Amino acid sequence: MGGMAREGEARPKSARNPWLPAFIIAIGMFAGSLGALAWVLFDVISDGETEAAGNGIETPTAEARETPHIDGRLTYAGVLPATAADLGLAPVAAGETPDIEFVPGAFEDSVVVGYYAPVAALGAAVDSLTREQLNGLLTGAVTDWADVGGLPGVVRPIWAFDPATATVDGLPPIANAPQAGSYEQLRAGMSIESGFVSVVPIEELDPSMMAIAIDGLDLVRGFGDPAEWPFTARVAVQANTGRGRAQAAAIAQAITAPPPMVTRIVATGDILMSRCSLARIEASGDWASSLRGEMAEYLAGADLTLGSLDGAIHDLAEPYRCVAMDYPNLSSPPQVREALTLAGFDGITIATNHIFDCGVGCIRAEAMMRTIELLEEVGIQAYGGGRNLDEAFAPGLFEINGLKIGVLGFDDVAAQDLEATATSPGTAPMDDSYDNERADLPAEPAFYKSASLLGVERLQRLIRELKEEVDIVVIQIQSGTEDTHRPSDRSLKGLRAAVEAGADMVVGNQAHWVQAVEVRDGVFIPYALGNFIFDQTHTPEHSQGYVLEATFHGTKMVTVRLLPYEIVNLHRPVFVDGALRLKILNDVFEASIGLGVREPR
Repeated sequence: MGGMAREGEARPKSARNPWLPAFIIAIGMFAGSLGALAWVLFDVISDGETEAAGNGIETPTAEARETPHIDGRLTYAGVLPATAADLGLAPVAAGETPDIEFVPGAFEDSVVVGYYAPVAALGAAVDSLTREQLNGLLTGAVTDWADVGGLPGVVRPIWAFDPATATVDGLPPIANAPQAGSYEQLRAGMSIESGFVSVVPIEELDPSMMAIAIDGLDLVRGFGDPAEWPFTARVAVQANTGRGRAQAAAIAQAITAPPPMVTRIVATGDILMSRCSLARIEASGDWASSLRGEMAEYLAGADLTLGSLDGAIHDLAEPYRCVAMDYPNLSSPPQVREALTLAGFDGITIATNHIFDCGVGCIRAEAMMRTIELLEEVGIQAYGGGRNLDEAFAPGLFEINGLKIGVLGFDDVAAQDLEATATSPGTAPMDDSYDNERADLPAEPAFYKSASLLGVERLQRLIRELKEEVDIVVIQIQSGTEDTHRPSDRSLKGLRAAVEAGADMVVGNQAHWVQAVEVRDGVFIPYALGNFIFDQTHTPEHSQGYVLEATFHGTKMVTVRLLPYEIVNLHRPVFVDGALRLKILNDVFEASIGLGVREPR
């Protein structure tokens, strides 16, 4: 991959995920049992509450198993589960007795051949329900998402089915619910404002759908015991001949679907432990005070935790506290690393516009290089900057759950001034060249200028090269205008270009407000997550943001969660609920509605 490789090996993060990396997602939809699934679902959610199994406890590790040898001469009757497609079984001839019969239903000796998940449109702002609430949504008893803790909006139940099946029988009485012709059609119609609620096989999940935890149990995100998950397609293996009886147990084992291999990647907005934030941290007497408690526990519990550093960390000059200054010297002392390590940050992009902030008597690039050293001293990979352009473009490399994950950071805010060259230190520029922006009067920052001037060929080439070396590519980009929920044309072009090149996850920052989101080609794009640790107080929105949680099954992003917080005491992000949670999410989703391709200005 040429200059893409950073020195040293990718460091594995401590194993937090309960699923064995050896599992390969091989879950197929059980085509003929959708009717049985619906019957089981209705029965379960109608029987009332059961003991919650989640409680924030991760699912016990599943046992690895070998696929037993199956006699390919065996015949079967019934609908062949997708998990049995490779066993070589033959349909029984007319008038003959099958060796094996597949009987759909939740019998005592049945096995799980598929897992299903309730889902909602993103704009509903609901990611957790009780069974009673879910039943109300599906049956039409609950018609407004606000009644189950979401944003006001009409609930629209919809069912999808595999057109290869004849008829889907036994569905719960979903009021006025249309059927999508396929899961692809369901995904296409699952716009932010659609109000849809449905139940889908987990292999059909998509980040346009918010997977819903039920009674604290969350199979999709890897919390709780898979054996307790109620939404499954099950089948019993009935043996009718001696040959069938000899192989029935092996077949039942072979067709049992494994739970998903879950990897959760979380990302934060702008981190700045300087100015008034630094003063408040020092006054607390605890260098980790900004993140101590629930926030640190949550971030440390993810498989990969990423941040965006909007200022330098160094010991080269005295940082400013909460005072006026001629030029924003956004730097922090090394002690602030205690908060980052407490929260389990694995990687941080330094492709930001204040990474050169150094103070009196220090050379600007020294601040960035010292930041890299100090972060990597405590096991945090810094990327998006380096001693030269090759280093700036070198990815952070991580090995999580048997997956190789590469992360690239790019800047479009100050890169025209701070970008690295072949021989000098700096940040990783998003644009192919800022010559056009420099020449284009008036002399304003590039990120204010026309998207038509933005070149993304190099960005896309770097992504494609990295994609050949790793399983999952994550891109963090600093781009866009400040103090608005609407992304700029330039941000739209840059982040979408990353997706087009094959990025599996893209995160934007810079606005200091939360901005719109969209899903393109199965990739969720947040254009800005807002400030994370910051002292800006110009508007309430400067103190509001969300942590992005992206869940992958294998290499596929299947769903996201937006976890809103408020910055209190100028330095401490605290998760919020109730009206403020809904306000922050509404800011995001309102700006997202109708977000389409715009003509470059």
